Amino acid sequence: MNSKERVQKAIRREPIDRVPLDCWLHEARFCKKLNDDYGSVDKFMDEFNIDIASSFVPFPNQFGEKDEKFHHPHFEIEALADLKFEDPRDPKWRNETHWHPVFRGVNPTEALEKYGDDRFIATHVWGMVEGTSSFLGIENCWLNLSAEPELMGAWLNRYAHWLADLCEACIDQGADMIRISDDWGQNGVELFPPDVIRDLLMPNLKIVVERIRSKGAVAAIHSDGYIMNIMDEIVGLGVQVLHPCQESAGMDQALIKEKYGDDLIIHGGLDVMEHLLLLEGEALEKYIRRQFEICKPGGGFIYNGTHIIQPDISPAKLCQVYRLANELAPY
Repeated sequence: MNSKERVQKAIRREPIDRVPLDCWLHEARFCKKLNDDYGSVDKFMDEFNIDIASSFVPFPNQFGEKDEKFHHPHFEIEALADLKFEDPRDPKWRNETHWHPVFRGVNPTEALEKYGDDRFIATHVWGMVEGTSSFLGIENCWLNLSAEPELMGAWLNRYAHWLADLCEACIDQGADMIRISDDWGQNGVELFPPDVIRDLLMPNLKIVVERIRSKGAVAAIHSDGYIMNIMDEIVGLGVQVLHPCQESAGMDQALIKEKYGDDLIIHGGLDVMEHLLLLEGEALEKYIRRQFEICKPGGGFIYNGTHIIQPDISPAKLCQVYRLANELAPY
């Protein structure tokens, strides 16, 4: 079987030859180090049997000119009611090339043309909080979720329908999975009160998830941080894949596997923020083996870093990790 078939079968819980492997190589400074010390990103993906190719759409706020930080102008919460969205089916969303200098972006069209016949194509879109933050700014988005629930609720419903249309366009183009990026957690606790998540975010996110699944694609959530208190709600959305189950933030992968393993694919296992950064040699190898021992049995596991590989990681260390992952992956 090729990589696309392997991941598809893994998500359907069908027998496969090994754990699918993923690695987010999208930090431009790390990728330069990789190219200098080892070889190209494609060489790494081929040699270490990376099964998934990720692609990205730009943030939904594309109004006005970008500033020196690559941000578009922000709006006040009251202005969102009259804001007219740009056409989500416009090919520009799937053909972005003007990325932040430290981001090695790949748009959906590029990913499909380069990898679509063999690798599983994941398209990364911006969820309720992260998408709205591009319009309001992070602080004002977070503040208004509690301070202006009616205004935010109306906006989020409009945004959810727009995002669902964008996801549909990506699926129609050939995406196998839509990964909705929406960070709800920090270390040890969720970022927002549970009622905000349940009453404002989840009902609107469900609109997007249902559209994705109605088109026959896989629905995934990326949420950094601790989100153990809303795991039942995540399962209730109909999400099939959860990334990253961040251990360094307090996520209990063994408990997630035991309680939710029949409903969710764990997409992670390599904690970039702590274990990959701090561990060396035998300690790193022991950690990797433990993650496979927890997450691999019975399937439902795709090995990946918890986030984009950062430039403070050496290419040699990453090769060490994925060399061992290939040894541990076969069923």
